[in-house]
Amino acid sequence: MKRLSILIAEDQSLTRMDLKEMLETAGHFVCADTNNGQKAVELARQLNPDLALVDIKMPGMDGLEVAQAMHSLNIPVIILTAYSQQNFINRAEKVHVFNYLVKPVSERDLLPAVQITFSRWKEMQEIRDKLQNARNSLEMQKIIAHARSWLAREKGVSEYDAHNWLVKTAMDRRITVAQLATQIIKKSKKHQN
Repeated sequence: MKRLSILIAEDQSLTRMDLKEMLETAGHFVCADTNNGQKAVELARQLNPDLALVDIKMPGMDGLEVAQAMHSLNIPVIILTAYSQQNFINRAEKVHVFNYLVKPVSERDLLPAVQITFSRWKEMQEIRDKLQNARNSLEMQKIIAHARSWLAREKGVSEYDAHNWLVKTAMDRRITVAQLATQIIKKSKKHQN
């Protein structure tokens, strides 16, 4: 596993030191540690860690509020807690917590949780990227289809010929077909007004 930059937000200093030692011994880098939820969010904005370990009960903001803020910053969170009640687990699910460890946390539990959390987060990022690329591709295909239809009507040619014209003209101008199609659609809208 690659070396991760990890932020620790834990209000008990001894626990914080133990976590830091376990993580650094395993080869990770603790970029910051704090005992305050609000400070944890500020540090995350500044340092952009790979992952955050967050205690559920802290001054400033509780751990689940911090986890929600971290989610908006695209930082996976492992919640640390002395509480294993179902209501905490239910709240943790709703704020996109990736893992949940009950204290006291041992190295045997912590290191696999860090590895699995980061791996699952990476998988989700890859899926999100693929989905965004698919959406972008679909949107470009719609724009090209719209421009092709408009050209076919305007020039009185088949859609096949309109498409060939789009491809040839885009190549001649050294732009993408989607860029040319976007220009044509903008031009067509001006003609309609």
